[in-house]
Amino acid sequence: MIRVLAAVAIGAVLAVGASVAVVNVAAPAPEPPNRPLYNYGAR
Repeated sequence: MIRVLAAVAIGAVLAVGASVAVVNVAAPAPEPPNRPLYNYGAR
């Protein structure tokens, strides 16, 4: 019984890790714009 519970726990951890990896690959961080956000030198 303990082996079954351990296997289920390990499977849950691996499933969560895989889902997090898939979400991070599917939605990469947006690239910053080419111009600076606050350009005080142009005023």
